[in-house]
Amino acid sequence: MSKIEDPSGIPEDEFMREGLVDRLRQYLAAEPGAWHVRYNLGVALMQGGQEDQALNEFRQVMADSPKHLESMINIAAIHLGRGEPEEALKVLTNALKVWDIPMVRANLGVAYLQMDRLEEAAQQLKMALNAAPNMPDALTNLSTIFLRQDELDKAAEAAREALKLNDNFAMAHNNMAVILSEQGDLEQARFHALRARELGYQLHPELAARLDLAPGGGQRG
Repeated sequence: MSKIEDPSGIPEDEFMREGLVDRLRQYLAAEPGAWHVRYNLGVALMQGGQEDQALNEFRQVMADSPKHLESMINIAAIHLGRGEPEEALKVLTNALKVWDIPMVRANLGVAYLQMDRLEEAAQQLKMALNAAPNMPDALTNLSTIFLRQDELDKAAEAAREALKLNDNFAMAHNNMAVILSEQGDLEQARFHALRARELGYQLHPELAARLDLAPGGGQRG
């Protein structure tokens, strides 16, 4: 029987390719210690929406390689996506002991934000941005914190900086819509709200009503 080709070096755009999960599992059946292949299986499962199976694979990777950063980040990302910030916080706190890098601190900021621990969230996001200023997601999350604290000017500044880095960042457009509607600039607020919705962001019904936007898009007739 010929050896299965090592599928560890998979381009990012191929993780959703049909049959990839089966191919990775087949390789692992022959080479169960190939943690790099197991990690790729976790990514493929995660992108396919099979989060429980993905968590299992990432945890097995960490059993062999306890400091594997990408596995820790993905485990945290799954928990954050599920609204389980306490679980994400445990993973990220351990990650920070080994990897004191902006990505870990930015994700810690998200965990604290989901827990409404705003000061701690802001501290982590600011530390991440001090080391790596070009992080639109961290800037947008910082904008969200300022919004919750009713500091509209600071919220707008952070959201604008995020959009300078990535004009297709839907959440930043949403934040600008909220900020501008609070400041009374309804025309610009509508522009950002529509842009956010074009990019797939679900507007809050109160914001849509305030801006006289129909549920499906555009303005009411």
